[in-house]
Amino acid sequence: MLKLSTPGGLRHSFVVLVILGAIAVAIVPVAIATLVAEQRAEQKEYDALNLYAQRGLARVEVVFDNARKALVQMDGLTSEPCSDEYLFDMRRIAINHRYVRDIMDLDKKRGVECSAMLGHLQHEVILGPETWKGTRYRVWLQAKDLERTGNPMMVVATEKTAILIDPESLVDVISDYADLSLGVVNRDGTEVVAAWRNANHVYLLRAFSHPSTNLEDGNYYVVAKSSVLPIAVVAGEPSVNLLRHWYGTLTIWLPVGVACGLLAAAILLWIVRRRFSLPGQLRDAIRRKQLQVHYQPIIELGTGRCIGAEALVRWRQAGGNLVRPDLFVPVAEESGLIQPMTDEILEIICAEMATLLQTRTDLYISINLAAIDLASTRFLELLTPKLAAFEIDPAQICIEATERGFMHAETARSVIQAFRDAGHQVFIDDFGTGYSGLSYLQSFQVDALKIDKSFIDTVGTEAVSASVAPHIVEIGRSLNLKLVAEGIETQAQADWLALRGVQYGQGWLFARALPATEFLAFLGREKTMATPGDARVTPET
Repeated sequence: MLKLSTPGGLRHSFVVLVILGAIAVAIVPVAIATLVAEQRAEQKEYDALNLYAQRGLARVEVVFDNARKALVQMDGLTSEPCSDEYLFDMRRIAINHRYVRDIMDLDKKRGVECSAMLGHLQHEVILGPETWKGTRYRVWLQAKDLERTGNPMMVVATEKTAILIDPESLVDVISDYADLSLGVVNRDGTEVVAAWRNANHVYLLRAFSHPSTNLEDGNYYVVAKSSVLPIAVVAGEPSVNLLRHWYGTLTIWLPVGVACGLLAAAILLWIVRRRFSLPGQLRDAIRRKQLQVHYQPIIELGTGRCIGAEALVRWRQAGGNLVRPDLFVPVAEESGLIQPMTDEILEIICAEMATLLQTRTDLYISINLAAIDLASTRFLELLTPKLAAFEIDPAQICIEATERGFMHAETARSVIQAFRDAGHQVFIDDFGTGYSGLSYLQSFQVDALKIDKSFIDTVGTEAVSASVAPHIVEIGRSLNLKLVAEGIETQAQADWLALRGVQYGQGWLFARALPATEFLAFLGREKTMATPGDARVTPET
């Protein structure tokens, strides 16, 4: 027989899932920390290896510069080529330049007639095609048999003088680790010019084509290419050397990962606990009429006169804790409680503000509607008889619709028009943070835009989003809509907005959201009271 799950059993299963989720959340930061430690260790080893490659490249360019200086001095000789005086000067220049192995005199056919070390040559040696030719110098990376030794030499030459360099001097770099390898290859990656004894020439050439990789020989390679010569320096070291840094890096990152994991698990458990009970508590609060409405004054920036207020829901639990709207409003939307909550807000507004609105016809109260209330005329059908019963002019209740409500454009358009036909003004709340744009505004008939606080905070600053507020102002003006700025906290912001044609604003500069009694007192304290009249937000003509 199948046994139905009991509430206790479901709760036990839920607790088990939460614990497993907390463990998973705790493990993830540890895994990430381990991965970060590995990546940091690899980066540190790469930087160290790259330093050796750069050292090798610097040595190659020092050697080349040494040869270039010798060539400059050779160009200054005025004696007859291959004469005794000329040979003496050649030897002096060769000895004075550390990396110069020999200096040879060339004829127009690239034949060697004499050298600093060998004197006059009985058998002429002809240099073959150069490896690379620049604007002033030619380079042979491996010129063989110039000195009849069979050892290849690097040659840097002008039209009449050749400098011989021992390729071994190109890799004369001191290493802190015996297992590092270093080599110099040509620009095409087809030939090794010089290398340390422990370097594998095959893998040096392969590494040139695949830098920053681990190859089959177990080494990790990096490549540094010269901007002066047609060569590159390839440095490599065993991949196991990564462990040298990995252990040290792990001792730093692993505790961080453990701490973040425990913190993440604690946060998850706290969030789950809060969300597990919040919908039920909110449902009880609506049923027991524990919600409150606070009213944030909306000020005419040009005169400082209060023309209305935005109704904002507040929830103070029985224990006195004030639950933030950004916590329970999304819960209300997700749990299907948003419409009963909006209905309760309307009841509170009518009860608290009816007398004020009857005597102050220049004021209005705006109500925020969720996306679901823009999907049908349900709320309008509730609103119309309610206002008639309290003798409140429909024009004194404005509707604020967030851009999320426009996702189903055709339905929302007809509902918004129904509100306007019934005499209610419609504002787009938090404009610029959601889905709508200029195309929506051109197709929806609305009365005003409310600029979100996040954009007001950046006006007059260097923030990336600082240009959004002026853009919204231009949109509103181009469509003949009034503008209400939210979250004004400084006089500088108010002045900036007023100067650019924003008519209305709300924020802590003027007043925070106030309970009904304090809002009435706020109206009574207004220093400058405009003559009662129609101060509703309507398009300019």
